[in-house]
Amino acid sequence: MESSEKFKISSHLKDIIGRDLVTNEYVAIFELVKNSFDAGATRVDIEFNPLEGTISIVDDGRGMSDDDIREKWLFVAYSEKASNGLDDYRDRIRPAGQFAGSKGIGRFSCDTLGRKLQLFSRTDASAKISKLEIDWEKFERRSAEEFQEITVTLGEAKAFPNLENAEVPARSGTILVIKETRQDWDAELIRKLRRDLAKLIDPFGTTSQVAVSTWIVDGSSVQIEGVDGPVGNHIADLLQEKTSRIKVNIADDTIETTLYDRGRRIYQVREPSPYQGLMGSEVAGEVFYLNRAAKATFTRRMGVQPVRFGSVFLFLNGFRVFPIGEETDDTLGLARRKQQGVSRYLGTRDVLGRVDVTAPPKMFREVSSRDAGLVEDARSRALFEAIRNHMIFRLERYVVGVNWRDRRDQDRDTSDGLSNSEARSRILDVVGALARSKDVEVVYYDNELIRVSEDSDQVTDRALKAMSELAENRGDTELLDQIEESRRRIEELKASREEARAEARRAMQERAIADQRIARLEQQAAFLGSSKDVDVERVQLLMHQAIIHSGHIRSAISNAAYEIKKLIENAVAPDELEDIEDVEDLLATIRQHARRASASLAGGSLSSDRLKTVLSFSQNIRVDLETDRVQGDILKFFSEYFDVRLSGVPDLPKSSFDAGGLSLEKEFSPVDVAVLIDNLVDNARKARATRIDFKASSGGSGKVIIRVEDDGLGIDKLKIDPDKIFERGYTSSSNGTGLGLYSVRQIAESLGGSISLSGDGSRADFEIMLVGAAR
Repeated sequence: MESSEKFKISSHLKDIIGRDLVTNEYVAIFELVKNSFDAGATRVDIEFNPLEGTISIVDDGRGMSDDDIREKWLFVAYSEKASNGLDDYRDRIRPAGQFAGSKGIGRFSCDTLGRKLQLFSRTDASAKISKLEIDWEKFERRSAEEFQEITVTLGEAKAFPNLENAEVPARSGTILVIKETRQDWDAELIRKLRRDLAKLIDPFGTTSQVAVSTWIVDGSSVQIEGVDGPVGNHIADLLQEKTSRIKVNIADDTIETTLYDRGRRIYQVREPSPYQGLMGSEVAGEVFYLNRAAKATFTRRMGVQPVRFGSVFLFLNGFRVFPIGEETDDTLGLARRKQQGVSRYLGTRDVLGRVDVTAPPKMFREVSSRDAGLVEDARSRALFEAIRNHMIFRLERYVVGVNWRDRRDQDRDTSDGLSNSEARSRILDVVGALARSKDVEVVYYDNELIRVSEDSDQVTDRALKAMSELAENRGDTELLDQIEESRRRIEELKASREEARAEARRAMQERAIADQRIARLEQQAAFLGSSKDVDVERVQLLMHQAIIHSGHIRSAISNAAYEIKKLIENAVAPDELEDIEDVEDLLATIRQHARRASASLAGGSLSSDRLKTVLSFSQNIRVDLETDRVQGDILKFFSEYFDVRLSGVPDLPKSSFDAGGLSLEKEFSPVDVAVLIDNLVDNARKARATRIDFKASSGGSGKVIIRVEDDGLGIDKLKIDPDKIFERGYTSSSNGTGLGLYSVRQIAESLGGSISLSGDGSRADFEIMLVGAAR
């Protein structure tokens, strides 16, 4: 015989949907705050009383009558949000304070927080205060008992309980008094709760509909900073004005996107939405990229590093979906993707953001544990794809393409760096790529940044093409006119440059003739160098230095003469000019030739100064060797020469000499020593050194070792044989004489010493050994 039977529910169900499901005390409090929001509250107070072991949660929402408590609050898994159906959801969903959940189990979070509960509630329609008392431990004594057989007490209270700081509802509202708390709440735990509540409720300080406050009762009337008072963030201004950010709104079949860079609107586009899974909902997101300067400001203001604050938070109908956006969460797969290209992709550590989803109940479902995100299905996959593609990746294309290409941008907190031609070109590439997309409509772009440069040298064919596509997309006739004018200027510039090239070729031929003359002079110096007469070689060294510098002067004069000639040719009569644009072009050309002529003359002046330094020793050159030698401290002469002759000379490596506290008495030729130093310094200059150091140390037995080191290119053993560099005429340069280091060796030996390469021969480092009366 058949019979109808029913499931029996064990009292152990309380643990399954209570403490076993909501294991995090912070999430438990947040679940109860959600209920206050759903009740239409404008104020929520959470008061901790460690002295009595209680937590009181107070709101000024709609409140509940006895029937509401009996038929709804005590009805396990009942949800008013879910039971109202889908047809009228638009009438009930508001910009903030939307229904937060639909499972009807959030009330069991009270069990996670304490062993007993007292609920006080009153509606606008009644003066009566309903009082519900629950002892959760009754459900734990015998799991064989049926859930519905364990009783709770529903009665009436004369008044709301007195609280120390929380504001008792004036009319409607609810107070939850959780007793015998399972956690010892102190100031530090409450500070952490406030940080989490700020992120759970409003991570960016943009919501003002509901004020949430926390309080602690510690026997003192003094409020504790960071513990007592309203919960909230104050970073909205920082994020709005100090970051690159993108705002995206997806509603029905349209996506609207606006990108800002440190308060400046760069572009706005509109396009059709490909996400069928999001139809019937609205997705609004704002994602921020913080550079180094913004991160430092964030840390200073918030007291926490951005990476520890979180990443991109997701809100469903106004409430945080936990743990999406937490430091260790990678729901969007950004951290994994970042590992594939650190310099190409944004990761969770690079962005902060908020995505708000407004949707009917059950369209998006949270995992029952309330700390594992959304249930994976076609709709949640479409949502995450939309966030990645139209928020993260589109912001990434701008940040990587514009901000990261300028290293100095990391330390800027304003948009000033966007106005230079390089930055504007990068921005144009990003916006131009959007304009080329088939379905993207460019609604706005910053025409101060995206415009044709006045300098034709800065305009490329690629840039003109991108601007043309953008102008056509927007129907911007003014920009199209600028593009055509720029093309005309470019053609004129090409013609004038071709003429300049022809002039340059003629000038190069003249310079080649001058170079041949210099080469003949250097050959004569090499011929004189074949003499073994020591006095002649000394004169030859002086000539070698003079020829080098006179060649530099000749080239500088030739270059300057050519530029001055061009300047004179362009100085036409004013009445020959057709309009103001011709005048501007002429002035630009004259300025260009004048700058080049000035640079050439400056180089010639520098070479002239060097020649004067060398020739200042000419009066000491004598055929009679006895007349050009002196007796004295040669190391002191080294020091004086560096201080007087080499100090601050432009276009030379920074030179220094350290005598090491030593002195060396001997007979020497000042001219020889000067030429030795000049040759080594000039070789360092040719090797692109920025500094050269001479350092003396004792070699024992009346010897001094001078070590010479520079930071130049060193010796390329594929081109230079280190064993031959001191030989006469040996050079690795096509226009070198091979006399420089040969002369240095001759001088060192004439001083009774020697010079050799130090180290393994890969660096142009030398050791000069001098012999005398060392002290």
